[in-house]
Amino acid sequence: MKDGNIEILDLDFEYKLWKNQIDFYLKELNLLNGRVKVLEKEHAEFSFDEKHPITIDKQKEALELVKNRIKIMEFEMGYYSVDYPISSRHMHYVEHEKIRDEMQRLHQAQEYILQNIYPQLCYPFNSK
Repeated sequence: MKDGNIEILDLDFEYKLWKNQIDFYLKELNLLNGRVKVLEKEHAEFSFDEKHPITIDKQKEALELVKNRIKIMEFEMGYYSVDYPISSRHMHYVEHEKIRDEMQRLHQAQEYILQNIYPQLCYPFNSK
């Protein structure tokens, strides 16, 4: 950011970070789902709270939605590149800030899953 103007590279860098973070979160969630399937298959005494798969699925959906919003913003940035640099009141920057807030919320949701759901998948796990 130079002289209060925001360059494409500033936004693009953050989008790349966020896409990598989203991919990492999705991989974590897929690992958790795989662990649940293994435990259900191999341990009859394993019981998993029925609301947890819903929480994981909703997190996956939210991650995919934000990932798609990022792709749209990247496309628009390329299309409207002549408009850059932009100010903090520009439509692209306002949308960027919304995505930043959403990423923060998704990070908190991911932390909740790792702190509350993941421990139930570790031995010794809860019994029926």
